[in-house]
This record gives sequence, C-alpha cells and structure tokens, in this order.
Amino acid sequence: MKIVLLGDSMTEGAGKDCKYLREYLYAWNPSTDFELFNYGVGGTRVGYGLWRLTNSYEFNGEKYCPLVELDPDVVFVESFAYNNGSDGNFPGGLDHFRAMHQSIIDTLKSKTKAQIIYCITIAPDHERFLESVPNFIYTPVSIRRRMALDREVYLKEAVKIAGFNQLPVVNVYTETLKLAKNGTPLSTFIDPADWIHPSAEGHKLAAGMMVETLTKLLKIRKNS
Repeated sequence: MKIVLLGDSMTEGAGKDCKYLREYLYAWNPSTDFELFNYGVGGTRVGYGLWRLTNSYEFNGEKYCPLVELDPDVVFVESFAYNNGSDGNFPGGLDHFRAMHQSIIDTLKSKTKAQIIYCITIAPDHERFLESVPNFIYTPVSIRRRMALDREVYLKEAVKIAGFNQLPVVNVYTETLKLAKNGTPLSTFIDPADWIHPSAEGHKLAAGMMVETLTKLLKIRKNS
C-alpha cells in the first residue's frame, strides 16, 4: 500500500521515513507492505502543495517526482493552515485557501485512485505561539495571540473543506484541544524550540489517529 503525506513543515517534521506512522501501521497490519512518502515541504503554502501534485521538485538536496506519478493508494492532505494563516482572517485569503484545496482534491480524484484523507494539525498555544522564534522575541503577546487565532481560522476552514467534499478527517486540532481541556497540557504536543511545530508526542498523536482513521475506512470498504 502506497501512502503519501502532502503538507508543509507540520508534515515534513514527521521525518522522511514517517517513523511513528510506520510503527503504528505495522502494529495494525504487520503482513502488509507499506510504502510511505513524505511530501511535506517546510514554509510552503497550499498553492505549492497543489503544484507538487503534477510537477517534480527538489527539496533538501533530493529530487521528488510529481505526487500523482507515485500512483498512491492513500493521500493524507495536511491543511497548510499555519502558512496560509499569514493571510489573515479576510475573504481574499480564505477564498484563495478554499480554491487551492479544492484544486488539490479535484486533481487527486481525476489523476489517481487514492483515498483522500484530510489531516488537521495541532492547535496553537495562544499565549506562547512563536515564543522561542528569534524574530519574534520582542513581539507582544497580544500580537502573537492574534497570529495564533488567524491560524485557527484556517485550521477550521480546512475541516469545512473536507466536510464539503465528504472526505474523512484526522482532526488532531480538535483532539489536542479536547485533551488539554481534560488535563493534558497543550504544550505536550508542541515543540518548545519554536512553539509552532508538533513535538514528538504531537507527531505520535497524529500518526495514531491517521492509522485509526485508515483502519475504519478499510473496514467500511470491506463490509460494503
């Protein structure tokens, strides 16, 4: 089974070998041969994710073929919310975000047989967002909080996009908020090196939820 992860640094950070996802997949089904491809590129927007579906590119000194040429069985599409969220909460930015995601979905449906699954990444910590990034050391908390809220707008919009297209969603965003409400600090899932990206626990949580969602989908298919 070929599984591709498409996204920005939130996906790239899972590692080229997708360590945790691989471990959970083989724990679930050790007899299946899983081929995992990480198509996460840090600092990129959803439009570049769309472009990489049908164009080759280089990243970190390696060459990648167009994603559709892999003929994947499953594509996990990450939201790109943390980068597109820089556009702020206004119609132009959100319209563009929706249009690019819709083009990704339409392209994958027309050029592959893949099951598309949306993956909405961790929730930002409003009080500590970007706290450890040198460029934001002296930025007031009120401004960084506003930036975190903008990212949440795009995270929630990605959930709506998946729902509109009747696609399954791995909603790590909601899960981290729920866990935080029940006593597990949100900081557990965020890397303190920058207070943006998932920590190891954040990546583990996402990987476990991805496999859980995939398991349910395959069970439904088998029984239908």
